[in-house]
Amino acid sequence: MHETRIQTRWTDFDALGHLTHVAYPVLLDEARDSFLASRIGSFAEWPSVIVHLSVDYKREIAHPAPELVVRTRVAELGRTSVTFEQEVVGPDGAVAASSRSVLVAWDAGARGARSIADDERAKLVG
Repeated sequence: MHETRIQTRWTDFDALGHLTHVAYPVLLDEARDSFLASRIGSFAEWPSVIVHLSVDYKREIAHPAPELVVRTRVAELGRTSVTFEQEVVGPDGAVAASSRSVLVAWDAGARGARSIADDERAKLVG
């Protein structure tokens, strides 16, 4: 399990004083990027596009919450895709949201999906 610590911004919170629902996809994306950079390289080295994202909100994260943790793991590897499972953890250690997302390895020249090579697979699950 890969953990990414992310500092919140004032704009992540809404008028009700909790982390707004629109902040979660940004946090999840940042954590996926951190995971990929640590395993396989930057976006420039390993481009991908998101084709699915679902978020289940479990409990609120109230202001102030200066830092959150996002846990990321590879749940499945397809021929061209990587399925991630993620959790957003509040300052109290409780899971506030869970997510499932699917990224497709991208071939910029062909403007479409490409197969994930065996060496890339090893890095992603390593």
